[in-house]
Amino acid sequence: MQAIILAAGKGARLAPLTNTIPKALIGIGGKPLIQHTLEALPDVVREIHIVVGHLKDQIIKTIGSVSNGRPIFYTEQKILDGTGGALHLLKDKLTGTFLVVNGDDLYAEEDLERLAEHPVGILLFKTKESIKTSALLDEEKRFVGIEAEPPKDEQKYRICGAYVLDERFFHYPLAKTPVRGHAEFSLPHTLVRMSKDIPIKIELATSWLPIGTQKELADARAKFGS
Repeated sequence: MQAIILAAGKGARLAPLTNTIPKALIGIGGKPLIQHTLEALPDVVREIHIVVGHLKDQIIKTIGSVSNGRPIFYTEQKILDGTGGALHLLKDKLTGTFLVVNGDDLYAEEDLERLAEHPVGILLFKTKESIKTSALLDEEKRFVGIEAEPPKDEQKYRICGAYVLDERFFHYPLAKTPVRGHAEFSLPHTLVRMSKDIPIKIELATSWLPIGTQKELADARAKFGS
């Protein structure tokens, strides 16, 4: 299986730290954030592709071409047009089933292992906290949509940015969604289109920490050390 790590973003919400350091290299627990991601990849992964963009040379120099005996290949996302756009850059390099994860999230290896067992699937985090969007599930607990501004008193599911997919993903037109004042091609919104024809299984994360804001970074450092 191939794994794709999405690590091209500018990390604007973590500025000024990310003005000179790519978000993927921010230190947490004595190692770069993306190193946690690499170590969480399941054993079934035999090849790694990292999509880079902002301050890409720092990531390439730090991580190198091999991780735990698995070769690493880099692809530059010159136009930061979203997670769907990033994945489409690798359309001709991916075969069979592949795992896609964010380079700025902390995952548990056992969660990614379970996810990788599905032909097509998505990792979700169950919460009752107030969130802006929630994954929608059908009666058989399959992913079928994304709800904006879900009611506060309902069970909600955060999308963890981890997916197992195959070449059928590329048969669907990319869906655009607004992101902080502009539109991006969204991988999860494209999955909603795919779910009309193909069952998308879910796995619930036992442990997951996104690192997108100053508070999230502070929480991760409090847990793992700075």
